[in-house]
Amino acid sequence: MDFNGLKCPVCNVEFKDGDDIVVCPECGAPHHRQCYEIENRCAYENQHGENFSFNKEEEKKESESDSIICPRCKTENQKGMFYCGRCGFPLSSQNANTQNPGGFNPGGFNPNFTNVMDPMAGVNPEEDMGDGVTAGEISKYVQKNTPYFIRVFNNIKNFSKGRFNFCAFLFSGGYLLYRKMYKIGALITALMIFLWISELYIHYCTPAGQQMNELFNNYYASASNPTDAMNELYKGIASMSSLNLILLGLMYFSSIAQLALKIIVGIFANRWYFKHCKTKIKDIKSNSEKPADEFQTKGGVNTAIAISLLAVYFVIEFIPYFVFTGGVL
Repeated sequence: MDFNGLKCPVCNVEFKDGDDIVVCPECGAPHHRQCYEIENRCAYENQHGENFSFNKEEEKKESESDSIICPRCKTENQKGMFYCGRCGFPLSSQNANTQNPGGFNPGGFNPNFTNVMDPMAGVNPEEDMGDGVTAGEISKYVQKNTPYFIRVFNNIKNFSKGRFNFCAFLFSGGYLLYRKMYKIGALITALMIFLWISELYIHYCTPAGQQMNELFNNYYASASNPTDAMNELYKGIASMSSLNLILLGLMYFSSIAQLALKIIVGIFANRWYFKHCKTKIKDIKSNSEKPADEFQTKGGVNTAIAISLLAVYFVIEFIPYFVFTGGVL
């Protein structure tokens, strides 16, 4: 089949004679074999199932034009853009191919890649992000890690698709406070500390926790015979009083609740932050004569509070070991 005049939709490099080309069995779109294997999918996969089929003549016209069509949302973008102006999907630009003669486009293979020359992640600064707030205003307010948040916010606005935030998962309320979401950050932090202290208190300061520690110590001491050790552990738990069993249940519930809360924060942190940014920006624009200056002072991150919370977490985590074990870790 003749693919002259066509470009690989992944790396945007025109096919040459002798290229190893594979064709998507679903829509018929050609790809370099290496590009297809790296992506592990067709570049037009998001359009499959919508009576879509690859049209060679249309693609030739597009490749000859001064624009790039986004493979995800089919929005027309100017050549030279690294990311789609509507959905933020990475685009393989002519500039990238010039810098990488082999056709490798770092932004094309990994949606998390952020090109330092494209701090707005391909989104027009005048793009309305909702509630009369532009992408440029959000970038000025966010300040730290702007390309990531612009892409995520753009996907939330256009496709209602968020992204799991691993930093928020790991640091939960501390991360929210770091991003200056003080109300919800303080609430999540208070809940986490309450659950954490409850777990530690039951573990170290109640007969239930002490009895459970003894049972586990005996279990590990006799681990050479796992069956007998497990039977003894079950017998010990069964012999505990109802009050102690309830306390142990509360201890394990606290541990599970902490994990569940961290997962919830990881899932919703970006959406909360998007809403927070728009609310703050609208308020600044309504009440300030120099909103750009206030974006800088009221936006960004609060590093001091993040360091302080890490110190508090460290104290809560390690002080009980020193207090209740005589300083032996």
